Amino acid sequence: MKPDTRPQFSRRDLLKAAGVSLAVPLFLKNAFAAPAANAPPNLVLLLQTNGVNVANFWPAAGGAFDSPILHPLVTDPVLSSKCTLISGLNFHAIGSPSGNGHDWGFHGLYSGYDSVSGPGGSFGGGPSLDQVLVHDPRVNFGNKIKNIHCGVEAANYQAINAGRISFSCASRAVQLPCQLDLYALYSSVFSTSPAGTSQDPAQAALRIKQRRSVLDAVARDLTALEGRLGPNERAKVDLHLSSLRDFESRLAVASTPQTGMCASVQPSQTGVPTGGEGNEANAPTLERLFMEFIANTTGCNMVGVLSFQFGRGGDHFHYGWLNIPGMPSDFHNLVAHVDSGGSSPAAVTAGRIHTEVNKWYTSMVTLLAQKVAAFPAGNGKTALDNSLIVWGNEIATGPHGMNGMPVMFVGGAAGRWTKTEYVVNAGPQPHQRLGATLMNIMGAPVPGFGGFPTCGTLQGLDLAM
Repeated sequence: MKPDTRPQFSRRDLLKAAGVSLAVPLFLKNAFAAPAANAPPNLVLLLQTNGVNVANFWPAAGGAFDSPILHPLVTDPVLSSKCTLISGLNFHAIGSPSGNGHDWGFHGLYSGYDSVSGPGGSFGGGPSLDQVLVHDPRVNFGNKIKNIHCGVEAANYQAINAGRISFSCASRAVQLPCQLDLYALYSSVFSTSPAGTSQDPAQAALRIKQRRSVLDAVARDLTALEGRLGPNERAKVDLHLSSLRDFESRLAVASTPQTGMCASVQPSQTGVPTGGEGNEANAPTLERLFMEFIANTTGCNMVGVLSFQFGRGGDHFHYGWLNIPGMPSDFHNLVAHVDSGGSSPAAVTAGRIHTEVNKWYTSMVTLLAQKVAAFPAGNGKTALDNSLIVWGNEIATGPHGMNGMPVMFVGGAAGRWTKTEYVVNAGPQPHQRLGATLMNIMGAPVPGFGGFPTCGTLQGLDLAM
């Protein structure tokens, strides 16, 4: 094969050349922009509920870096070398946290503070990590959106208390809303509207259709430029545009959203259920679409810290979409709370069902990481090498166990630690060390975090700082 002798243009050359013929979208500018000096990795904070089945989640001591629940993620040929599992993380109360274990971990894991009583429930006792980072002047987010907090809470029942609706807090008992409307989020990030602008769902859907026309125009101009681009630049442009078009098409096939929510977002090959965030039947599709949205925002370098919650604190999803044999009517009380690791028939059945639910969440994290890893970032690296996905849980075990809260790091974090594909096993550690470690990784070193200002960072994790 004849070698490609066309000149290799840098990101700067590409944008300069494109600038004379089109208005390059911000997502493409960010994707090709040279990283700023000491730029932090893109950080994604995921929060799951109701703990894990211990026997099937944790790798066997001295065995392979694998388990029945984590298998698809830790054996993926691309992702396995970018996974680090944190063991021994114990919830460390400073005083007397409000509520129960769900409230403690839902607010405390990413804040380091005890939960506190507030109007209608238990709330965070201090700012969550996402808000600490966006207000720290040492963290240089450049022209990116600093933070988005979003989630899927599709349920047909009222939240147990108001404090469990969002784990993002600006300060003590000051809760920030969890954004649920995928149309509005898509529009605020990838349209020409100012970042953070909320829109009526119908307007947002229209914006998506208009955005496709803009992308088509961009694609035509980029096609004209291809004669000047090397293969790496061409491949990256194609990937960004095709990823966004695919996501747009999956959103646009839905019928008109209902009741102000992204009610009927569905892939084209399935039916369109009704009820939006009030219908759990939408939960699996919304979760998949949110993983794609988060991957696109991360791969396109659009958001500095994106936090996402799989449901509300102590959620009561029924997981009907998994079709698990023997699933009772109440997963929360009759499965998670019963999965004690014991040998009684009820505990064994609960452990089996809990394991299958845990596998669902692994599939979502795997999907997210795979899509982030598909975005090239130059020099043989991918967007996942320059990002960090943190997958945490509000509690350790279904019966409100708070010792050994499972946390997985996925990604290279821009080289800010040197050892991956292993289980951190340095003995019991206070959960505040997670926040202190992430602050250091993001370029804002601290001696402690939240309510434990001298806790230090996670032991056993090789930070390259």
